[in-house]
Amino acid sequence: YRSLEDTFVLAMPVAVFDQLIATSSPFQDFCTRRLAHLLDISRARFQAEYASAVTEQRGLATPLAALIRNEPVTGSTATPLGDALRTMEERRIGSLPVVDDAGRPVGIFTRQDVIGRVVLPGVGLTEPIGSVMSTPVITLPMHATAGDAAVAMARRGIRHVVLVDESGSVAGVVSERDLFGLQRLSVRELASSIRRAPDLPSLVQCASDVRSLSYALVAQGVASGQLTRMISSLNDQLVSRLLDVTAPRHDLSGATLCWIGMGSEGRSEQTIATDQDNGLIFVANDPAAAPDTIRDRLLPFAREVNEGLDALGYPLCKGGVMAMNPKWCASLDEWRAAFYAWIDRGDAESLLEANIFFDFRALWGEAALAEVLRVDIAGRAKGNPRFLKQMSDNALTVRPPLNWMGEISAKEDDRGVAGIDLKASGTAAFVDGARILSLASGVTATNTVERLQAAGAAKGIAEGEINAWADAFEYLQFLRLRTQHRRASGLLPASESLNLVPLDDLSELDRRILKEALRQCRKLQQRLEVDYPG
Repeated sequence: YRSLEDTFVLAMPVAVFDQLIATSSPFQDFCTRRLAHLLDISRARFQAEYASAVTEQRGLATPLAALIRNEPVTGSTATPLGDALRTMEERRIGSLPVVDDAGRPVGIFTRQDVIGRVVLPGVGLTEPIGSVMSTPVITLPMHATAGDAAVAMARRGIRHVVLVDESGSVAGVVSERDLFGLQRLSVRELASSIRRAPDLPSLVQCASDVRSLSYALVAQGVASGQLTRMISSLNDQLVSRLLDVTAPRHDLSGATLCWIGMGSEGRSEQTIATDQDNGLIFVANDPAAAPDTIRDRLLPFAREVNEGLDALGYPLCKGGVMAMNPKWCASLDEWRAAFYAWIDRGDAESLLEANIFFDFRALWGEAALAEVLRVDIAGRAKGNPRFLKQMSDNALTVRPPLNWMGEISAKEDDRGVAGIDLKASGTAAFVDGARILSLASGVTATNTVERLQAAGAAKGIAEGEINAWADAFEYLQFLRLRTQHRRASGLLPASESLNLVPLDDLSELDRRILKEALRQCRKLQQRLEVDYPG
């Protein structure tokens, strides 16, 4: 019976389908329930697929080279004990390999050695570390596995194994905690690691762990909305910690600052493949201070942060929407003037800027600056129907890739592979529609689902219709994440668009849900056409 239902609905010409939804509440309810049911089936299938992959990737067969978090920190046998302890504390490391002149390990000193080898015997801090180190040191080659390290630790009763390269020099240290982390990588533990990260290399490893965690969260059955919010939350913490680490090297005095994220980061909808969109708002402590003077002092700081984010795996924005661009390292008044100009002009360039900049959110510094700006521009946009009409017209220039029969109209890439760009032809329409509805309703939320729910309720849109839009958007987000995972793992060929999913890579179930999601996209656009007729 369910198969007959699906065949009836999915084979129906899209014009007939849309007319039935518009005129029949029972049919609308049926389609909403059906989409939710199909999403549950798809999520369960993805969960099983990812659970198998996560077990394989993060098991004891993992090469030890993949567990190295930082460049090795070592000492010589003549290093004073006090210097060694100070280094361990500053770098927040639990062990210090001791090496000879050629860099080969001759011993190791760990935090567990402090009480038994230093405190109780009363060893002075000026004594050489060679007098208290543990020897011989247990080493393994880089190609050894986590299982090899676990066996060595169990047999020897130790908590650290030193890794050596082909020349026998120290390449890193793997701890008992690293092995535990293979089996249990949690959001809480990763957030804690980010907060403790002392430098950029440590944050680079944390960023890699965020991507690995995304696999595990799918395997645990986390829904796409929660998943992208978790990823965005961890990315927020990475950005904040990078700013904290970078700030002491620059003169930031004389102004109150707020670092803002825009685009997908501003909406808390980041996947694992995203570039940077950010800016810096400042207010001078001295009202007489010239903005250019403050900006000149802040730009080196912004550049170092942007380049650090690039090292973390968030590429520099090709359009230059970054705080190191003097245009987007600006005073609160300058930001306000820029938004007002976009709203008042409404030309093509202004609409493009609005699509990026209206989705901003405070990530670091004085969040009140971002909130003041948000309230100001929300009032300005709501009071300008012409601007909202222009944004709607701009959003409707890209239609969901469905033909009149409701079938997916795929396009071929340079390699002749037929597929759909899940961002440009899918999620972008929901993002644009939700932004317009929220601006028209005075809603200040930035997340797409939150915007749809709040603005939809304000406009009296049926709850079932809003839920169907939200479900469709989150399915497309989930499919984007899966496509990015598969491309990063080499299961899909390289492509200029990380969001391009080949239709041949989709199961029959996913094709059916994709068609339904694109139909919901069409419905949201029809709502915009009703609200802002030509």
